[in-house]
Amino acid sequence: MTTPDFLDKLTGFVQNAIASVQENVQLQSENTQLKAANTELTSKLEAISSSLSQDEQEKADTATKLASIEQLLTEFESASTPVAAA
Repeated sequence: MTTPDFLDKLTGFVQNAIASVQENVQLQSENTQLKAANTELTSKLEAISSSLSQDEQEKADTATKLASIEQLLTEFESASTPVAAA
């Protein structure tokens, strides 16, 4: 191997190494941006989930109250129905 061939190969190796480092830096930057976006989306999802849980709890509470009102209405109707004389 002659000196110019060696220098050409060495130059190619160094250029590839530089390109790899630059690509790695770019990928790390993209990864950081994606992690930030993921954190933001996770927070939004948790907020939505919490809101939905509250909505479901409110629906359950409303259903319970409605059932109680219906029971009271039934009892009221039974109490206000005149009893036929025997």
